[in-house]
Amino acid sequence: MNHDNKTESHNVRANFDICVIGGGINGVGIARDAAGRGLSTVLLEKGDLGNATSSMSSKMIHGGLRYLEYYEFGLVRSSLKERNVLLRIAPHIIKPMRFILPHEPYLRPAWLIRMGLFFYDFLAVRHKSLKRSTGFKIKKTVHENLLNDSYKTAFSYADCWVEDSRLVVLNAMDAAKKGAHIRSYNECVSAVRKGGRWLVTVQDHITGSEYCITTKMLVNAAGPWVRSVLDDNKLSDDKTLNVRLVKGSHIIVDKLYEGGHAYLLQQPDGRVVFVWPYEGKYSLVGTTEEQYDGDPKEAIISNAEIDYLCASVNRSFKKTISGDSIVWSYSGVRPLLDDGEEKTSAVTRDYKLVVEDEGAPLLSVFGGKITTYRKLAEKAVAKIFDVLDVEIRREDGLIKSLCLEGMSLTVTLMHFWMLNVRNIGGCLRICLCA
Repeated sequence: MNHDNKTESHNVRANFDICVIGGGINGVGIARDAAGRGLSTVLLEKGDLGNATSSMSSKMIHGGLRYLEYYEFGLVRSSLKERNVLLRIAPHIIKPMRFILPHEPYLRPAWLIRMGLFFYDFLAVRHKSLKRSTGFKIKKTVHENLLNDSYKTAFSYADCWVEDSRLVVLNAMDAAKKGAHIRSYNECVSAVRKGGRWLVTVQDHITGSEYCITTKMLVNAAGPWVRSVLDDNKLSDDKTLNVRLVKGSHIIVDKLYEGGHAYLLQQPDGRVVFVWPYEGKYSLVGTTEEQYDGDPKEAIISNAEIDYLCASVNRSFKKTISGDSIVWSYSGVRPLLDDGEEKTSAVTRDYKLVVEDEGAPLLSVFGGKITTYRKLAEKAVAKIFDVLDVEIRREDGLIKSLCLEGMSLTVTLMHFWMLNVRNIGGCLRICLCA
């Protein structure tokens, strides 16, 4: 990896086209796309890559079935399209998964769920490995012995599971392969406009030294710290967008059931809780939604969240759990675009890219989710080219046929067989990068 560290001088290159702040999924995605299009790129991350929100997710690549209730059809459609793209370029870390939704008539009527699933299927151009949604009777199925007797019918639909932290690292590796300088444990401590460029002071947390770089454009992809970067560098005002910090916690318990499917459990408060198979021996349960005001790195699960997740499982499964059942837990803070909604569950999961072009240009990323990171990066880099007033290099960018690192030739060929690919040129291009 083109990764500067204490044995390599940072002065090898000090002037860049863009400097990306933040080594989460959006930051590395932007770095990968920008470097692939020929921009000299440096990425600064104060800790390890993907060490915050991007590795504390629900580990799903999905369209967002529940977003349909808030009429976010555009977001669901774009997310479903990206789900198919990501499944194609990273089948070694993204897997199809069947989700079972036990029906509770008093929460949502069956016709409403059927209509939602119909639209979910309709909005998606389905991948061959993702089956259509369907309804079924629970009696005489494997679910009969797992779920409480109050459930009579259920629905099933398809989405995907992802190894989220690995997705971040593989994007960073490919960005470095394309020429980007990926500098983890290097924190941007100040950024000031000077002579039409940005002068960025960086603290190297490995060596303890400070150094400076300059860049034509600054990209603020700091996730939950996006507003802090602006505030700390006096780059915000009353009109600057904000993010709503929402903590989501998960618990891991001993395996609740056999099989590779997941469950979506409706809750009396209108929310849903997922239960997934995890690492062979466990089940992962989540997530919660709590307003959060502290340091995102200090987020931990609360007793109220533990009680909520345990109760969610116990009201649906015959096998019950308690706080003592928890093997491990984790909490992540999601930076949701603050759209003024009162309920956290109703806040949009979409994103906004804001460019300030007074003097040296600045692009800030507000919101976003792991499923749409590639499209977000593509749009961000298009804006960067517009601002820098250079012709975009479409042929070298993050095109849909480029797979991520780590995909073996065997996995590649099996994936093409599943897709019934007949494009030999495209097959060879992907096999060569496997």
